Parts: sequence; C-alpha cells; structure tokens
Amino acid sequence: MMAYQVFSIHGKGAMIEVRRVTGRGMLKEFVMLPWSARIYEKDPAWVPPLLHDMYTMLDPRKGYFYQIGEAELFIAYQDGRPVGRISAHVNRLYEQRYDRDTGFFGFFESIDDVGVARALFDTAEAWLTSRGKKVMNGPQSFSIYDSVGFEVEGAHRMPTVGLFHFAPYYRELAEACGLKKCIDWHCFLVKKSDYDVYAPYLRDVKDRLLSSSEFTFKRLDKRDMDRRIKEIQRIFNIAWEGNWGHLPLTDAQVKMIASDLKLIAKEELAIFAEKDGETVGFIVSLPDVNPALRLLNGRLYPWRIVRFLLEARKTKRIRTIIMGVLPEHRGKHIDDIFYLMTIEDGIRLGYTESDCSLIVETNTRMINALKPLAPSPYKTYRIYEKRLD
Repeated sequence: MMAYQVFSIHGKGAMIEVRRVTGRGMLKEFVMLPWSARIYEKDPAWVPPLLHDMYTMLDPRKGYFYQIGEAELFIAYQDGRPVGRISAHVNRLYEQRYDRDTGFFGFFESIDDVGVARALFDTAEAWLTSRGKKVMNGPQSFSIYDSVGFEVEGAHRMPTVGLFHFAPYYRELAEACGLKKCIDWHCFLVKKSDYDVYAPYLRDVKDRLLSSSEFTFKRLDKRDMDRRIKEIQRIFNIAWEGNWGHLPLTDAQVKMIASDLKLIAKEELAIFAEKDGETVGFIVSLPDVNPALRLLNGRLYPWRIVRFLLEARKTKRIRTIIMGVLPEHRGKHIDDIFYLMTIEDGIRLGYTESDCSLIVETNTRMINALKPLAPSPYKTYRIYEKRLD
C-alpha cells in the first residue's frame, strides 16, 4: 500500500506525480515548498509568510475556512522531489450568495515548468469537477479577503503589509494552462511629494468638512480594541455588500484579523466616525512591516523578533487595509474626511508613502478619487478563471 495517495500523473520526460496531502509530514512539505523548491531564492520582493500562521490556516481544527468550506491540498513531485503545490476548495458562503458552479484554487507555487503547473491545475480541476463545479477561479487562498491573484504588474516591487508576492512567471504558467482573466485588483501609491502639491487646498477642505460635519471622528484607543473590532466586522459586512466577490467576514476571520491589529496597529491610524453614540464608519491603516517581516524568514525566533522590531521602526509607508461606511450615511463626506485625516496623521508620524489597496477595477469611483494623487496603479493582482465543462 502506497504511503501517499497518488491523484494524477502527468508530464513528459521527468515524471511528474501529484499527491494528495496526508499527514503532518506532507503538510510540512506543502508549507515549506517555496523554500525547498528555491522558488524565491534570489527574489528580493518575496516576503516569506509566517510559518505559524500558515499551519494554523491549513489546520482543519483551527483554520477559519474549514468552518465555511472544504479543501484539499496537493503537492507535485518531479523525480521524487517536491516542485509545486496547489489547493482546491469549495466555499459554502460563496455558494449561498452567488452560485454553485464555481470552485477555487489557491496556495499555488511552482518551479518555472509548464508541465508541473499543468499537472497541478489539472489535479485541482479534476477535484472540483468531481464536486460538480463548472468554473475554477483563483488564486484565492482561501477567500476573497485572503491572498488573491497573481501579480501581472509591479511584480518586481515588494508588496505592502497584508499583501503577497509571487514568482513573476506565474502569469505565464496560468495562461499557458488555459486560464483567462477574471478581474484585476489594483494598488495605488500616494507619495508625500505628490500630496504636498495639493496640501494647502486639501487641509482647507478637511477643516471645512469637519466644521460642517454632523459626525464625531475618534481615533482608536487600544484599551477599547475588542469593541472596535466588533464594530469593524458589523459595518464592513454591511458596507461592502454588492462589491465584487464580497463575502461577510466570519467571527473566526475577524479573530485572525484582530490578532494582527493588536500587534501592529497605531492608534492615530485607525479612525471611527460616530453619530449620537453609534459608530457608522471606520478606516484602518497599518505601518508597512513587510520589509521587517522578510528578516524573520517565516520563523518567530527570539533573535529574529528583535531584528524585526528594530527594522519595523524604519518603515516610511502605511497601507489602508480596510474601511467602510454604513450605506445610509454615504455621500456625507465621511470617507473624504477619513482619507484626509489619515494622510495628515501619517505625514505627522513621519510616513512618506501611503498604499491604497486592494481596489477592484470595477470600483471606478474610488479609482477616480485617487487619480490626482496617484495617477496609475503601481501593482496589479489578477484573479483567473477557467471553464471546466
């Protein structure tokens, strides 16, 4: 009896074998594949994910996704050596809200070999087809508010906190295997030098909006973090209804997000709008700790954490990671005040760049609002899809 279940065999020349992940040993191979296959060995834009977070996310007992979906993990071997990985998964929340025809792939990594990529995609397709799916969409690892898309623009630049970098050739591998564009998500970078051109006018705009606003704007008090997290979840789930691919954040997802916020959030960069004691909107930006995270190389060793903390203090960039305004209060300049307060506070704290992402290409209102300060995206992530019938 084989130690591992062989799901499929592909390839010419060197044999490519794709096996379903079973047991802790194979899970470790899956998580460690970017290192063992040396995919990013000479790539300065790669920020290794924290291994602890990866193991938690992929653990059916701990990972939030297993409460709302089903997933299978696969590893591709070439002459017995791990050279690629992929997940295939179905999302019950997605099916309830959108359709039952779409399944997903994620966690894709591969050496630069079309045969390996095709073996992985074919395996994911077969698994999804066996569950009645007619479309494969991805990468989503695991859902729309996790790591999504392959970089099709700006792959040479390190992403900001909360975003991920992938091998630049993944786009070519996906397209060679028959995947087509589904939708793009853009990252815009606002620089202090660009803001300075408009600074006097924008400060005047902010002051006028604040003086006439019916809302009170409060910055985060970390002692009140738990209540604020619940407000973020409630408002976000309502405010983002109707946006492309939106799914409500689950309690388990919010718990995961909250752990990150408690570690690196700055009180001045999280702002809440209130009216009559009720919170009706929020914006949260974080310091870009990705250059510091790179020093950890995925591991939380004490000596590396010290280096991380020292390096994190040097960052000059922030990223607005999440915001929302209740529908009944839109059009009242809450979002404008949020943006202007965040830019001013960021500059006062010594930051010189602000990353606004991810913004889906269909959100023309937000993209047009950014054009005076950031005329074009500096990085674009693309979600692909493929018909399976």
